Amino acid sequence: MSNSTHQPSSTPYTHTQENTRQPGAFFSQIKTAMSFSMKVAVVMLLIWILATPIVALVGYFGYFQMFSLILPRVQVGDTRLGGMGTYDAAVHLNKAWNMERDIVVGTVLAGEIQTWDLPPETLGLNLDPIITAQHAMDVGHGQNPFAEFDQFIKCLVRGWQVTPVVIFNPEAAQEGLESLVSQTSLPPRNASFKLQDGRLIPIPSEPGHAIDIEKTIEKISVDPNGVFIDGYLLLEMKTVQPEITDVSTAIAEAQRLLETAVSFSAYDPISDEYFNWQVPRDIMRTWVTLESAGGTAQAAIDEGQVLAYLGTLSDTLGDQRYLATPEQSSQLASAVEAGEPITLTIRHPSTTYVVQPGDTLLKLGWQLEMPFWKILEANPDMDANNLSAGQTITIPSRDELLPLPVIPNKRIVISISQQHLWAYEDGALLAEYVISTGVDRSPTQPGVFQVQTHEPNAYASVWDLYMPNFLGIYEAWPGFMNGLHGLPTLSSGRQLWRDVLGSPASYGCIILDIPAAEFLYTWAEDGVVVKIQP
Repeated sequence: MSNSTHQPSSTPYTHTQENTRQPGAFFSQIKTAMSFSMKVAVVMLLIWILATPIVALVGYFGYFQMFSLILPRVQVGDTRLGGMGTYDAAVHLNKAWNMERDIVVGTVLAGEIQTWDLPPETLGLNLDPIITAQHAMDVGHGQNPFAEFDQFIKCLVRGWQVTPVVIFNPEAAQEGLESLVSQTSLPPRNASFKLQDGRLIPIPSEPGHAIDIEKTIEKISVDPNGVFIDGYLLLEMKTVQPEITDVSTAIAEAQRLLETAVSFSAYDPISDEYFNWQVPRDIMRTWVTLESAGGTAQAAIDEGQVLAYLGTLSDTLGDQRYLATPEQSSQLASAVEAGEPITLTIRHPSTTYVVQPGDTLLKLGWQLEMPFWKILEANPDMDANNLSAGQTITIPSRDELLPLPVIPNKRIVISISQQHLWAYEDGALLAEYVISTGVDRSPTQPGVFQVQTHEPNAYASVWDLYMPNFLGIYEAWPGFMNGLHGLPTLSSGRQLWRDVLGSPASYGCIILDIPAAEFLYTWAEDGVVVKIQP
C-alpha cells in the first residue's frame, strides 16, 4: 500500500512535462512568423521609401519633357530660364540682357577712374535671344532618354550655364565710341603764353588722351561674350600730342601784335554820325592766338574774338542800329594784324508801328520817311485803303533805301520847306542851291536815299519831259524813279520852271538850274547819300 501511495504515476508526469514545453514552442513559432512579416513589411517600406522619390523624379522629368520646358536651374549668366518655353525664354532674355542690362565703360582721366553706364548696343553688342533660348531648350531635350535624364539630374544637382549667343556689330561700336569722345578725352594743351608785367611768358605744352577706337573695337571683337557677360569694358586709350610745342619763335610776333594800335570807326548814313573806338590792350590780348603752320607756331588774330568784340560795340548803339561786319571776317583779322584802320557801316533793323486814328498809307509814308509802296510791300495782308487803329504794321529797314555801297565823305541835304539844297564833302559845305520840289498833288518823298543812277538826259514819257543831268535817288513807286536834274524841257524845246525855282513846281523830282545840275551830276557818284528833309 505504501508503495502505491507514494510512487507517482509516469503518465501525469509526462503530461505535465509536455504541457510545460508546448506553450514556449508555440510562442516561438509566432515570433518567428512575426519576424518574417516584419521583415517583409520593413523591406516593403524601404522599397516604397526609395521608390517614391524616384517615381516623383521620373514624373518631374516627364513633366518637362511632355510640355517642352527648359529644365530647372538652367540659366544664362544670372538669368534663370527653368520652366519656360522657348518663346517666353527669348522674351525674358531680350529684356534682361538687351534692354535692362548696362555695360560699365571705364577709363582713367587726369589720374582718376571715370566710368559710364552704357546700353550694350552702344558698343555694338546684342544678345541673340532666340538662338540663346533654343540652346537653353536643347539641354536635356532631343537626345536618347538616358542622356536626357542624366542632364536633368545634373541640372538639379549643379545647375547648368548656357553660353549666351552674342552678336557684335563693329560699325555700331564705331558710332557709339565716337559719341563718347568728348566725354572720355583729355585734349592736349598747346604751348602758349601769358602776359605778365608787360612781357609774354611761354607756357609749356601738355599731351592729352583720347579713346583709341580701333583698338577698343578690336578688344571687343576678340571676346564679345566676355565683355557682355562681365558687364565691364576698360577703354583702350592713346596719347594725343599737342600741335604746338614751342612758341619761342612766335612770341616776338605776338608781342608786336599786342603793341599795335587798333581802332574801329563806324559811319551811320541815316544819321550822318561817325563813331570811333580804340581797342584796349587787355582786349587785344584775347585776340592774339597761336596757329600751327607746318609744325611751326605762328602768332595770329582770332577772327571769332574780333567779331565778339564788335558785337559788344553794336550793343552800345542801341536797339535801332547795329554794326554790319564784312562777310569775310578774315578781312577784319588781316586789317588788325596790319594795324590798318577799320571802317564799318551801321545798319538799321526793320521796326513796327501801331496805327493811330486818322492814319493813311500816304501820311505814314511821309511821317516815317518811307515810300508808301515799301510799307505796303512789307505788309502784304494790309488793306491800304482801310487802316485799322491799333493795328501793328512792319516798317522796312531804312537801309533798303540805300542799296549801293555808301560814299561816306559826301552828302547832299535837301529841305522841302526851305526849297534849298546843300552839298557837303568831308563834313564841309561845298555848294548850295535854290531848288524846286514836287507840288502837293505829286510831292517829293522825305527820307534818306542815295544816288543810284546817272542819265545825261532822261525822258519822262508821262509828261513828255527831257531831264538833263538826271540823278535817280528813289522809286516813287516800283519802276518810277524820282531824282535831281536840271530845268526840264518839253519835246518842243521849251524850258520849264526857270522863273519858279524856290517854289514847289515839279511832279516829285528836285529841280536845279542847269549849272548846278551839271556840277552835281559830275561830283556825286553812285552811292552818295541824299537826305530829304520835310
